[in-house]
Amino acid sequence: MGTGLSGVALTALLAEQKLLSGEKTPIRPQWSPERPYAARGPHFPPKARNVLVIFCSGACSHLETWDYKPELIKRDGQPLPGAEKLITFQGENGNLTEALWEFKPRGQTGKMVSEMLPYLAELTDELCFIHSMTAKSNTAGPAENQMSTGFILDGFPSIGSWVSYALGTENENLPAFVAIPDPRGIPQVGPNHWNSAFLPPVFKARPSRLTGPFPTWPLPREFHVARSGRLAIF
Repeated sequence: MGTGLSGVALTALLAEQKLLSGEKTPIRPQWSPERPYAARGPHFPPKARNVLVIFCSGACSHLETWDYKPELIKRDGQPLPGAEKLITFQGENGNLTEALWEFKPRGQTGKMVSEMLPYLAELTDELCFIHSMTAKSNTAGPAENQMSTGFILDGFPSIGSWVSYALGTENENLPAFVAIPDPRGIPQVGPNHWNSAFLPPVFKARPSRLTGPFPTWPLPREFHVARSGRLAIF
């Protein structure tokens, strides 16, 4: 199909006559500005009622924990194939290095897990690992954006914002999406991890904390209880 105004016109005509291949009606949640948190039914029965995402920016490498790479052991000390002389803004490429921790098969599944995590390794059969994910950037900021929004650029809603926009919450008196930043510092792209971007602002997360006399998001009066009782709620 051509580009420019002629391509736009052709696309509009095909769409009007429903001749575009694979054309489907998009799934759009029906929400009201008066009750933005009202519960909305999903388009298929869910298996989870709540989701907790623990994002560890700058955490230990997957190559040292869960992602066993026997080929990396064979190539230890060798240049990266096909990129021996590659120089980025981070500097010249170094040689490949095998994991510093020994991997062993764990549980009934025989999943290879390193000695760095001896206690978590005992729970291997109860964990789900996704090793097919890749990133479009190895730089912290853009990679963080892709992790939380699906795009390496700024300006897109986070996962939690999309979920709260689509489903609302069972309790309209409490936020549907809450972020608890680490008091020692936040990830490089900061609020992008809980921002609503072009979605209505009500669907962004409420940054909060568990310290101090009261939480940092507004709660109904009955929730203004003693600190010990409040923590029991969590």
